[in-house]
Amino acid sequence: MPGDVAFRTVVIGGSAGSLEPLTTIVGLLPPSLNACVLIVIHTGSESVGVLPRVLARRSALPVTFAGDLDPITPRRIYVARPDCHLIVTADGLRVVHGPREHGFRPAVDPLFRTAGREMGPRAIGVILSGALGDGAYGLSVIKRHGGRAIVQDPAEATVDRMPNSAIATVDVDYVLPSAEIAPTIARLTGEPVQQGDTTMARANDLEPQLPSAETSVSEMERRYGAPSALTCPDCGGALWEIEEGRVVRYQCHVGHQYAPDALDSGQRDTVDGALWSAVRVLEEHASLRRKMAKRAAGRGLKGVADVFEERARDAHDQARQIRAVLFAASDMTAPAPAVPAARRREIRHPKRKRGR
Repeated sequence: MPGDVAFRTVVIGGSAGSLEPLTTIVGLLPPSLNACVLIVIHTGSESVGVLPRVLARRSALPVTFAGDLDPITPRRIYVARPDCHLIVTADGLRVVHGPREHGFRPAVDPLFRTAGREMGPRAIGVILSGALGDGAYGLSVIKRHGGRAIVQDPAEATVDRMPNSAIATVDVDYVLPSAEIAPTIARLTGEPVQQGDTTMARANDLEPQLPSAETSVSEMERRYGAPSALTCPDCGGALWEIEEGRVVRYQCHVGHQYAPDALDSGQRDTVDGALWSAVRVLEEHASLRRKMAKRAAGRGLKGVADVFEERARDAHDQARQIRAVLFAASDMTAPAPAVPAARRREIRHPKRKRGR
């Protein structure tokens, strides 16, 4: 494991609605924090990348974009760069332009799962407001390797899908409002790692975001059996359905990965794109046939012109019908995973999990 055995690595992930709780957390972290903080917030590939400057105004700790092979050292905050994943390795941080996960780069899962594997019980994962299920799988890896899991209270989150997905699929340690997360992190980083906590063996883990890793179809079949009948929205390759505990994910051999709701969103985007392409082709077809009808009429070929006009109307009508479907489509966004009321009470009021 990299670094001094005493300090922790805190990984924080979020998406829509996460900036406000993130600035609250960063602003409350003490300058003596015995941890390195790594942050992934979903951003577009064309983002100008101002998040470090925004956080630096509130933080007592230095905040910078992560650089490739930066060391993992305490009392620093590193932010994932736009259009690059941030992962943790035995050699330090890696900033990679790897395959998108859940449709995003950077994504939360690559950071969380690599931190879990490398840091073991010294990893602390924090899920904030956001849509879809990115982060749930990574948080489960942190827990499986002995780390701690903190989730922003969905009742406070602007977008509660990511928190609810994590709560529904991972045995989280704390569900807290954002103002209580930083004090909890500070307390946990001051505690010794429990005796007997060890990281699980990492030799057989597949990590598609490592530049040196190449996962073949035969290797995926050896590990996970035959692929599903589903295809990857990003590359069109076969997807394997992988179930680990309560977490279900889909992965192609290239390395694109999806939570079920992210795959649903990707498929809907593919259908939406195909339908709009159909509208475009039909409207172009109608335009071409009108021109052909006009030329035929100019040559005195009325019967031919009428046929072309009729076909133009048919193409236009078909395009209009598809447009109507696209504009009238109801919101097909899948609901967030339901968290049973008993489980919500158990997590929000656990005697051993509240801060002292």
